[in-house]
Amino acid sequence: MTFKTSNSRVIEWVREMLFFLLFCIVFSLVGIVIIKIFSGFVGIEAISNLGNSLNEESTFSDRNNIRIILFINQLFLFVLPCIAYGIWKFKSKLFSSFKLNHFPKGFNVLLVILIILTAYPFILLMMWLNELIPISEAMLAMEEQAAETTKYLLTMDSIGEFIFTLFIVAVTPAVGEEFVFRGVLQPIFERLFKNGHAAVWVSAILFSAIHLQMQGFLPRMLLGAFLGYFFLYTRNLWLPMIAHFIFNGSQVVAQFSGRIETENPEIIFSEIIIPASVSLVIVIILSHQFLNRNQLKSAE
Repeated sequence: MTFKTSNSRVIEWVREMLFFLLFCIVFSLVGIVIIKIFSGFVGIEAISNLGNSLNEESTFSDRNNIRIILFINQLFLFVLPCIAYGIWKFKSKLFSSFKLNHFPKGFNVLLVILIILTAYPFILLMMWLNELIPISEAMLAMEEQAAETTKYLLTMDSIGEFIFTLFIVAVTPAVGEEFVFRGVLQPIFERLFKNGHAAVWVSAILFSAIHLQMQGFLPRMLLGAFLGYFFLYTRNLWLPMIAHFIFNGSQVVAQFSGRIETENPEIIFSEIIIPASVSLVIVIILSHQFLNRNQLKSAE
């Protein structure tokens, strides 16, 4: 009987994953077509080489065209497949099934914001450790190109451009990526493994891997784990969305204010170890408070 139950669970998991992947593929293809049409309309010759479309000579219009393309990509790669999956699986209970039917408690919101902000020095230490892992020259060149593109993408010459960049870089990924990794994949993995912690870490690994940036793999995986545990202990998707927005948005704000350069920060171990240690202690204390206020909830 145990074998049959386990076997049925795997079959159901495979079925759900196949449907979700099907929705992802279909909407991604539609998104590619729309991006290609838009790119041709604004004069971008090859969508496969968008990274080279921005440079220090790029205008406000050039930067916004790339931001619009990023928005279309997020919409069709993440948001719409999740909505389609939700309609297929949950029918009319879409909002409640994605745990978006009520806003989280104010103290929980405050705690996750403080955890994400105070974790930043420790995440920088993880980034320093990540840089010790050797990668190929080809992959290094890709990462340098991505950093260069991010630099120009985060060039903001006005309040209006700052607000639009904040929407594209912080709001859109916070909604789209949390829909996928915490709203869809984490519950699917939890139903398969019957273990919420395993589901959090598998989802966090996939969350980091899909960005295709090995130099940021460890810190992004750690961020994914934080977001996963926020969801695991509250069953409220608003919390990881808010935390994700705060993490991305704080970097956009810092870049706009000229206080840091987020695209390729130089990390020196002797300078980061003490702030990272203090950061870790504070995060542990805040996380303890968060866990005390929220009991581990089983998947429905």
